[in-house]
Amino acid sequence: MRPPLPAAFLRVPLAHRAYHDRSQRRPENSPGAVKAAIAAGYGIEIDLQLSSDGVAMVFHDEALDRLTDATGLVRDHTAASLSQIKLRDSGDRIPTLTEILTLIAGRVPLLIELKDQTDSMSETDGRLEAATAQALTTYPGPVAVMSFNPHAIAHMARLAPH
Repeated sequence: MRPPLPAAFLRVPLAHRAYHDRSQRRPENSPGAVKAAIAAGYGIEIDLQLSSDGVAMVFHDEALDRLTDATGLVRDHTAASLSQIKLRDSGDRIPTLTEILTLIAGRVPLLIELKDQTDSMSETDGRLEAATAQALTTYPGPVAVMSFNPHAIAHMARLAPH
């Protein structure tokens, strides 16, 4: 039996990709957008991609081009190099999941979307799921994980059944 959605998710609106507004220097999935969502009392939805060295990074797209001045795929860069890439219209850089978890610290509900790593909604290697489960082991707040890829959710159900 799967656990119920924490009740906190039913009490507040969720800010999609956090409370982003590029005109206010808060691009999507940025620390600034996360801080703004917390200040407004919103829950937060974020997206995860995997770095080449297996770190869950808070970033929506598989490619860097739309949101940064860098090019290429997120999965082709290490977490250290991704953490140095500035997000457009902001002083923020691409954060890790651990950094965002520390920033939120359980104050508002957090919905995490695992982006499909296969480009075909097929079986995953489980690396993003494992990195996510590991980062969440001591997280104190209400959290839920989703993905459009059912294989990713099957991995999460095995790795973090709670």
